[in-house]
Amino acid sequence: MNVRKPAAALAAVALSFGLTACGGGGQSVADACKVAEKEVKDAMGDLGSLNPSDTDKATESISSMGDALKKTEKKLENAEVKDAVGDLSTSFDKLETSFADLKAAGQDTEKLTKVSEQMTTLSSDIQKKGEKLDELCG
Repeated sequence: MNVRKPAAALAAVALSFGLTACGGGGQSVADACKVAEKEVKDAMGDLGSLNPSDTDKATESISSMGDALKKTEKKLENAEVKDAVGDLSTSFDKLETSFADLKAAGQDTEKLTKVSEQMTTLSSDIQKKGEKLDELCG
């Protein structure tokens, strides 16, 4: 009896199970992008219309966008796309916190400057993460 053949077959089966698990439940990048595309675009759609001077409304909009991204992330099985949407969601959480900080700063120019710098960094970060998702799904 040749021991190599059963060992090779066992190794092949184990490898195929491992690859299936790494593939995010078998969902391809293209399939995951189809799931994410509309919802992410809808969530990001209002970002350009935010009015930072109305911190309550801006915070509400950012929170809504972050929630939509979290719901989208839960629907995804592909690890690459899920991670990209999750990264974007995390940035929105940070932006929501920055709007709360902006409101809390009141008329304190030093705090306002610091929050403004944070928001600029976060805005750039969101743009980069959105571009990463576009590259992945483009």
